[in-house]
Amino acid sequence: MMTESQALETLTREDPEAAGDAKAALDWLTGDEGLETISLLRLQEFLWYALPVKWPMSTPGRVGVAKALGRLFMLAGLDRYAGVCSSAGTERIIMAYAAGHEEGIAAYTEAIEASNAAPPDTELLAWGSVMGPQERAAYDACAAALELAFASGELCVGSRGWRTKRADLVNRWLTGRTEASPLRSAQAGQDTGHVRDGALRTDTWLGRISAERIDAWAHGRPGERSRLARALIPRLLEPPALPDDPLPTLRWLLGHADEGLRLTARHYIAPALVTEAVDTFGWRDQLVGTLRQELDVFPLHTLRGMAQAEMGAIRRSRTSLVLTKTGKLMAADPAAQWHIGTAALIGPDDGPQPDFSVAVREAALLVILTNGPTGYDDLTRLLTDIHGVEGWAAGSSTGLASAVRTELYTLRHRLWALHLLGSERSFTAPLSLTGTGVAAALSALLARALRPRHHLGLG
Repeated sequence: MMTESQALETLTREDPEAAGDAKAALDWLTGDEGLETISLLRLQEFLWYALPVKWPMSTPGRVGVAKALGRLFMLAGLDRYAGVCSSAGTERIIMAYAAGHEEGIAAYTEAIEASNAAPPDTELLAWGSVMGPQERAAYDACAAALELAFASGELCVGSRGWRTKRADLVNRWLTGRTEASPLRSAQAGQDTGHVRDGALRTDTWLGRISAERIDAWAHGRPGERSRLARALIPRLLEPPALPDDPLPTLRWLLGHADEGLRLTARHYIAPALVTEAVDTFGWRDQLVGTLRQELDVFPLHTLRGMAQAEMGAIRRSRTSLVLTKTGKLMAADPAAQWHIGTAALIGPDDGPQPDFSVAVREAALLVILTNGPTGYDDLTRLLTDIHGVEGWAAGSSTGLASAVRTELYTLRHRLWALHLLGSERSFTAPLSLTGTGVAAALSALLARALRPRHHLGLG
């Protein structure tokens, strides 16, 4: 087995041009840190993404760089890495980019998932496609641990329960205490911002990622939104005291779906169950009409939509609503019901671009938690200013205000559906929260702060 310098000298004698390509690729991969810093995941990301996207050369030239790097690895005794470089799969992925960027990315993504080199999402953490330095360091560390486990035989693809064992290994790595270098400790102290004073443990990878995500959420947006978020961080990190049954409407829906919630021929909730919900939650005094149809009872219709489309707790099976795997977890675990249910107040935002609806609902909760009950006119004005500064546009200032107002009504229906809206429910009264509603809003904002990032900018 040759050292890096010996391998380069040998390759230079064999093929000077290939040696130059291999040296350039190695510098990109390792900087000045040497071969020992390379991992399978890092190599795959270079060959299947960085090389075809960021190296301005012809497709045959990129294939040549991959093969030259493979020859260098072979000389250095890194046969497994050499095999990745010279494989037909790597050449096929590089060639896919010649047909278009989207085709190349699709091939890269499929290959990464099939290789099992990337750490999977677990119940503790979903990785973002946009990562801060702490999350990226944790991702690389987990990838290295997985690679070692596969190489040693601790994990074997296709063996019974191997995916569960892989997830368990990642969870152990995320929650195990880490010994940070002085430099890394200093970086961690800087990154955690308002939460570095013991509110979050930063001696584990999971703690560091959480602190980094919260800091990015509180500091990453322009103007008033960041100021409001920073002011609320101490309250976000203080667990609220909750009543025994904090989300009664959601519990009711999950309980019926556990037995199979009956639907009409047009797939709406059956009138008898609509009546039960109306009487159970006092909606008869808050709404007008006979209130026998799902569409007549906005809170119930909204609740069903949130549970089905956003929480993923229920699904339609023929003429009934039934629990999904997530729904069964929520029905059995009040904590899961609370966290998943409250996160739906703001909603998901995991696409490649920021979501206006999510941005407005988040900002509205920030304002209400900071200022207290706020009238719709004042809230619309404040949120229009916030979103205008952030670059959102709807043709005109009045158009933006109208779009904001529409989203406020949506938020109102969500709060009402989860039994979190204050007692004054008319549109002339301020938008307010119950005591449980305040705790739910804080929970929703914390989930928003801790979510994986998939785009830069307003999120």
